[in-house]
Amino acid sequence: MARGSQLHSLGRFLYTQNPFYLISCLLILYGLQTATVSAGDLFQRSLSLSGGIAAYTVLMAVTCVAVIRICKVWQDARSIFLVVIISLVALSTSLDELAITHWNTATQILCIGFLFAVVISESVIHATKIRFPFWYRSSYYTLLLVFFAAPIGLGYAVVHRHDELANWGAPLYSVLVAVGLLMLAPTMSKGRRRVRHNGTPWQWPYYPLSAFVILVVLAAIRTHAIWMSFGFRGTPVRFEPFLLLPIAFAILVLLAEIDAKRLLPRFAWGTMAAAPLMLLCGMSHNGMTYLPIQSDLRFAFGSASTVALLMLVLFYLYLAVRRVAYVEYGVVGSIIAMGIFADLPQTAQVYGVQNWMFLALASLISAVVCLRVWRSDIGWFAVAVISSVAIVMAGNTYDETVLGLLAACVFAVASMMTIGAVYESEFASLVRHLSAAIIVIAVGGLVAWYLSGTADRRVLITLFAISIFALIYLQVVRRTGWLYVAAVPAIGLCVLISWDGYKAGVFRQSNVPLQSGLTCFAIGLAITTMKTGVHRRLFRSTPHAAATPRYKSGL
Repeated sequence: MARGSQLHSLGRFLYTQNPFYLISCLLILYGLQTATVSAGDLFQRSLSLSGGIAAYTVLMAVTCVAVIRICKVWQDARSIFLVVIISLVALSTSLDELAITHWNTATQILCIGFLFAVVISESVIHATKIRFPFWYRSSYYTLLLVFFAAPIGLGYAVVHRHDELANWGAPLYSVLVAVGLLMLAPTMSKGRRRVRHNGTPWQWPYYPLSAFVILVVLAAIRTHAIWMSFGFRGTPVRFEPFLLLPIAFAILVLLAEIDAKRLLPRFAWGTMAAAPLMLLCGMSHNGMTYLPIQSDLRFAFGSASTVALLMLVLFYLYLAVRRVAYVEYGVVGSIIAMGIFADLPQTAQVYGVQNWMFLALASLISAVVCLRVWRSDIGWFAVAVISSVAIVMAGNTYDETVLGLLAACVFAVASMMTIGAVYESEFASLVRHLSAAIIVIAVGGLVAWYLSGTADRRVLITLFAISIFALIYLQVVRRTGWLYVAAVPAIGLCVLISWDGYKAGVFRQSNVPLQSGLTCFAIGLAITTMKTGVHRRLFRSTPHAAATPRYKSGL
């Protein structure tokens, strides 16, 4: 019973979807390819193959018109439409070898082939009375033009030994395909409204985007076929994801355009989340690709991974221009990745562009975003972290590593203390505790550095400055814990001064019992003062017992 149900489901699927037209197309194209292998010389083989594909295309176009006008079977007609498109693309790829050996003849045939593709497409559109809007039609014919023009241009490069153009052929082809796809951008946001009365029972996005899905898949395959046919001779051909980068960029832009202007742009947010996957296109061969353009790529862009990062930044900037919500996080994140991971090209280094500048730019953008949303303590903390990393990278760039680390630490602590003083949130309290811990650790490091004998007396000045700064901060935040923080560098300063005096022999000439007695007197007076509760009254705003404390406990 279950087996009968499965067979019934399979039969129902084959009847309703009718995939046999697509299967027929693949088998016939393969059969024409094998049948023309031994059909004479190269010209005869190429002419037989292209002629056979053209005849099959005409057959399918006539079948499509008959199925719609006579049979009214629109569901099958959609598959036939796709078969016509596949056949036209196959026609454009059938003359690669002829374009290298007999360029003039191949050029004439390809030009006739493109005109044939336009005539067939327009004939089917008009005969079936289908409405094909302007931007869809423009993109469709642009993509077909790229398919037919690529063998002409790259064949010319190979014949006339323009090796650089031939080597760049596959990437340029991919860029042109992306340009053709981006022509759909003005109409993607209109979506269903643009093709509401299209003369077919098909709804958007199945009509007309299914045709462009087929073209994208064929273009992605064709990029590698271009490399195989017209690339640098002697270079092993393998899968190269870098060739898919421009096409992936165009697809993300088109998907984002579907609802970029809406209040809740779910497609745009989805593309924002998926956009980092473009980085996979630049990771082959340690970020340099297997294409024979490595030296040019290194000089112009740095590496394939740098190009992928640049495309990621451009995509987020495009969404920022379209004012998609929350895109600023993508912009900042992509610029940070650019600064940390990008291999800058020689052309950028000539003009003084360095990686740390990208992090400085990301910090500036983050600061602008935080100014728009002032109550963002976490945002300002992110600004402090990004700026600190930029300072460290700048120090490494200019061979001032130690100075860069010190400047970054000072900036980070000062920024965290500022955040802790401005905000009263739990995160601000955590930042104050973190800055206090960093100060204590830094004081310990300075003391140990000075005792090792490798530091000069500027350490003493630094400890004094830290103590004064902590006391000033105590007055700002009104937290008693910062009194103890200020005491740590003060004690360290006293220890180092005593150490210097001991090494200089000052203690040998002093009256130790007298000084010890005065010290004990001071300690005893301090204890007595604490017992009287004077310090508690000092920490109150008024002398009344129930008054609000002038200082709060803790950090």
